[in-house]
Amino acid sequence: MAEEEKKKPQPPKNLLEVIQQWPLKRKLSFLGVGLLSLVLFGVLIWSARDADYRLLYSNLDPSDAGAVVGWLKENNLPYRIEDNGKSIYMPADKVYEVRLELAASGIPQGGGIGFELFDKQSFGMTDFAQKVNYQRALQGELARTISNLSLVEGARVHLALPEKRLFREQQKEASASVILRLAAGRTPSDNQVQGIVHLVASSIEGMNPENVTVIDSSGRTLTQRRDEGFNGPMTPGMLDYQQQVERRLEERAQALLDRALGPGGSMVKITAELDFSQVEKTEEIFDPDRSAVRSEQVTEEQSDSAAVGGVPGVKANLDGGEMGFGGGNNSSRSEETVNYEISKVISRTVGAVGGVKNLSVAVLVGEKPAPPAAEGPATVPRNDNDLNSIRNMVASALGLDLERGDQIEVVSMPFENGMIDVPVEETGPIDLLWQYWPLIKYALLALGGALLYFLLIRPMVRSIKEEAQMVEHYKTVEELESEMEDETPMLPGAKGKDPMRAMRREVLNGKATPAQVIKTWLKEN
Repeated sequence: MAEEEKKKPQPPKNLLEVIQQWPLKRKLSFLGVGLLSLVLFGVLIWSARDADYRLLYSNLDPSDAGAVVGWLKENNLPYRIEDNGKSIYMPADKVYEVRLELAASGIPQGGGIGFELFDKQSFGMTDFAQKVNYQRALQGELARTISNLSLVEGARVHLALPEKRLFREQQKEASASVILRLAAGRTPSDNQVQGIVHLVASSIEGMNPENVTVIDSSGRTLTQRRDEGFNGPMTPGMLDYQQQVERRLEERAQALLDRALGPGGSMVKITAELDFSQVEKTEEIFDPDRSAVRSEQVTEEQSDSAAVGGVPGVKANLDGGEMGFGGGNNSSRSEETVNYEISKVISRTVGAVGGVKNLSVAVLVGEKPAPPAAEGPATVPRNDNDLNSIRNMVASALGLDLERGDQIEVVSMPFENGMIDVPVEETGPIDLLWQYWPLIKYALLALGGALLYFLLIRPMVRSIKEEAQMVEHYKTVEELESEMEDETPMLPGAKGKDPMRAMRREVLNGKATPAQVIKTWLKEN
């Protein structure tokens, strides 16, 4: 009985013994699934660590970056520095809270010191120190404001503020210099540069925009004076106006051709010669046939006179004296003066600046598709009737005047589609991958869990159950024989030892074959 117990196989004690009892094929499958699961979970954990970091600040000035890093170290917060120290990343769940706390602490300052310089005042500060600090604060505030522009990564402003004088003739003008550190690949337009110039000039009392100079980090001057630039008669403003006129006329003609020939079937280019001369004319015209009375003066005079006679002397002069009167004469005079004014017209004419002198128009149209049954090239040139119709249509749309010197040429040529079609930048697969990476991460986690369950855990559990069932029913040969003897029915009429059981025992023990046993029985009857 003890020997039978020793021969009985013992159930495995742990998982390692179960794995050792597996066949080689199952062991290799288990090893492959385990390595695949480790690699998959390692990639997911590494990517999840990077994806949990979000941008805290970017394009920081070195002083601001140092202040932010120092604050994070004092508060024992994790962070990561990228982009050559200009960008700081930290865990996504703390980004907004840290930004609010840094803002409350006055960090970052924006690449310079501003009016917060006056938050802490000293009673012993001199007037000169106050003026210097005020100038520093102005420079810092202007630099911060300019740095907020999208194309500017950093800026520095230098101000020259002269002392105020009693007399205006002795007062010197203020000036300013601005240094811009532009973003990679960005170039400011003239309007943007003028915007910076007027921003600085409007921030300083009494500053003229012409006294503001803007340069970039490479030392290239971005501002131009009115007396600088082109040596010819045209200024940059005139060139811009000319380009606007040409572009507006091209759009008008191109819209008409696109409706007639289809988009991409034609091209229009216009050169406009404009008259920028300013003419002022004053003209006086006299009309001798037309006159008007300006003034009229009439003068009339009448006089009556009589001759006095008598003896001269005292007696004649005394009262009662008699005077003698002789004969008299009467006279009258009439004078009339009429002033006439000749009709006069005074006209003052100021010519418009930027008038069109003449236009030169070039129209390129594509050839027509060839008939389907025709052999040869796929396109055929347009006939003269079509070209004349296009010429008249464009000339009417643009208001061309041949007497003014306008010209128009219409040419039919095949288009090179490969040169016209500009490839559109599309979002690459890598950009889409990072855009949907959070969802992809969870999907990969679910896939990895499913693979781990179906390829590792589930087969392992099934094998353990099968091994447990096999171990539970392990029995010796004697126990199986006795069970088989108990289950085998006895022959009818047999007493004691049943020959059927005896034959089964001999066959199972391998002493004889069933045929030999039956032959022996037949011989013995």
